[in-house]
Amino acid sequence: MHDARLNFVLQEFIAPEYIEAECSDYLLTENQDSGYTELTLHVKGENICIAQYDKKNRCGFWNRGQRKGLSKCVDHAILQRVGDSWILHMIEMKGRMDNRKWFDVRLKNRASYLDMRVLCAALGIRIKAVYAYTTYAENRFSTTEHRTNPRMMAAPLGKRYIDPVKEWTQGKMHVTVGLNEELVILHQAVQMKRQNGVLRGELAIPD
Repeated sequence: MHDARLNFVLQEFIAPEYIEAECSDYLLTENQDSGYTELTLHVKGENICIAQYDKKNRCGFWNRGQRKGLSKCVDHAILQRVGDSWILHMIEMKGRMDNRKWFDVRLKNRASYLDMRVLCAALGIRIKAVYAYTTYAENRFSTTEHRTNPRMMAAPLGKRYIDPVKEWTQGKMHVTVGLNEELVILHQAVQMKRQNGVLRGELAIPD
């Protein structure tokens, strides 16, 4: 249950359909061209769940140019209260993951983090830590992709080279969120199983 102050903001200022009814178990879904995904999510403690986040209205003032990636968004976002602050959990659902898709996932997480910071400011809550999760069925990462795509070998001038295989295996996502400001998001890959044409899996978020 939320405290009176947060309840007031949620009820008075936030569209009722924007946030799911609070519970400890959610069935998160995504319907893509590559198939249908179902993730059973277990989360402990007080939380705010925004399912189908990518299909909902978000901040309209960002530069939505294609190169910035700020038009992108993760599929689901969850805020979990821990003490006096909150943890942001962001979930992106994929059927297959590879080097190119990892860069797309990174952009989606950065854009969603920036959007969620604005929402948290409206809610009057503070983000303490950020975690990202990617559900997938097939791992198609390649350490030799740069041989056919030389552009993958070097970063643009003044920017740090990102190794998608290293980030995926080490569970750390580095994203730029300001001038000389980099956010390191801890990342967990969640492998799904295909059952009767549906990708199914489970994720438990501890308190």
